[in-house]
Amino acid sequence: MKKISNPNRNVMTIQLKILGLVTALILFIVVAITGIYILFEYREDVADAEKMAYQTAKTLSYMPTAREALQDQDVIPELRNMMDNLLRDTDASAVVMTEGERLFVTMGDEDMILKVFDHPPIEKALIFGSSYTERVGKAEEMALVGVSPLLVDYGDYKKVDGTIMVIYDRALIIRSVIRDSIPILTVSAIALVVGLAGSLLLAKNIKKDTLGLEPKEIAFLYKERKTVFSSFKDGMIVTDAEGRVRMMNPAAKSLFHVTGSVRGQSLKEVIGEPGYPFLKDDFRGDEELEIREQAIIASRQDLRTDGRRSGTIFTFRDKTDLRKMSASLSEIRRVSEDLRAQTHEFKNKLYVIMGLIQLNKNEEAILFIRDETQSQENYAKFVSSSVRDEKLQAIILGKMAKASEQHVSFMVDPGSSLERLPESVDLNGLVTILGNLIDNAMEAVKQLDHGEVVLFVSDLGTDILFEVSDNGPGIPDECFPKLFERGVSGKGPGRGYGLANVQMEVKLLGGEIEVQSDPRGTTFSVFLPKIR
Repeated sequence: MKKISNPNRNVMTIQLKILGLVTALILFIVVAITGIYILFEYREDVADAEKMAYQTAKTLSYMPTAREALQDQDVIPELRNMMDNLLRDTDASAVVMTEGERLFVTMGDEDMILKVFDHPPIEKALIFGSSYTERVGKAEEMALVGVSPLLVDYGDYKKVDGTIMVIYDRALIIRSVIRDSIPILTVSAIALVVGLAGSLLLAKNIKKDTLGLEPKEIAFLYKERKTVFSSFKDGMIVTDAEGRVRMMNPAAKSLFHVTGSVRGQSLKEVIGEPGYPFLKDDFRGDEELEIREQAIIASRQDLRTDGRRSGTIFTFRDKTDLRKMSASLSEIRRVSEDLRAQTHEFKNKLYVIMGLIQLNKNEEAILFIRDETQSQENYAKFVSSSVRDEKLQAIILGKMAKASEQHVSFMVDPGSSLERLPESVDLNGLVTILGNLIDNAMEAVKQLDHGEVVLFVSDLGTDILFEVSDNGPGIPDECFPKLFERGVSGKGPGRGYGLANVQMEVKLLGGEIEVQSDPRGTTFSVFLPKIR
């Protein structure tokens, strides 16, 4: 038997496992979705800021006021007013106008302007007259700068005399993104709380469904049940509500000659015989029946869940060994009775001899002994010449003494002929079959004045034939249907097992039994195959 270790109780419970797993999963999803949202939002805002910085710088560089301010300082106040309006309308951090590489007019965050002007990104605009955006500074202090050249018309030619820079602070963009993400962060937090509550309810529900058992405990119980189920000597089959096999232990598989896994298959298909009584819904109590030439007590118990049938348990207890033991004990008792009868018969004859000797009738005593000896030797020679099997000879000679005690004529038919019995027919089986049939025949005729029992044996052909005939009153017609049923007898309680044992032994030997009866007598014929 497999050794099953008790599960460790000091482990994380299924509730904690489910709660932890679901919480981690929800947290991961919430963080991932929120992170992706913020990332896309940030990238979109940065792209918008760069686009706005570029367009604003370019627009401002085309305005006459900006170009005129380079030549006429009286225009500068108007330019400042224009820059201030642009800052409010575009959320830019600063607007800068340069004259060449020198700061000319500024508006907005002075610190940001100084950081940008440490390395002013205006070279391409001054040299090539290009408009573009640049990212200036380190990651934590980065600025997005839109640059556009200032072209001054001198009549015969145009010249780049300065630049316009529109500056956006990246830190402000990040804060704006975070501020805009507060609603989704709130929703994520609510989803996390709801997920935690849901996972807790799920864990409790699973705990309820598993009857409060942890997975290791369930696994332990399953292994324990499987081991116990497999160790039963009785056959057991468990089916679901539709009759499909869920479990079938080795004893049941051996009984029905089933190999391999049959889980999920129809029980009727598995056992190959849909007519068994235990398969019927109205089958309830224990019932004895023959399955594969074995005496079996079958029982059936329905499984119910919430008042509805959810499955069925079938159990099969083998009574063959018990029957054989009972039959063996019966035959031992029968042989003992035969020996007692033989002893009684010889004791009577010894009393006769003793009486003759006491009367000094020695010659008569010797003659009596000689006659009895000769009679016994002649009958023994006849039996041994007709029946060569020692087992059968012993049974016949034992029954002769019993017949003599009961004043019944018992003889072997002169036409009998039998060599050795096959090895499949053992002494116990032979005693059960012939002993019961001969005893029943003697009992049927012992009340008659001239009761006769005749045994005929023959091994001609492919079968061995045993016939036990008597001249008794015959078997009543109403007894024929239940003649071989166990416990059925007209001789009183505690009787009715002999013919049932005979039929069982005949079946085990692969043979058949027939009976013919009328008011003039009864004949039982047993056919046993020589080769099985």
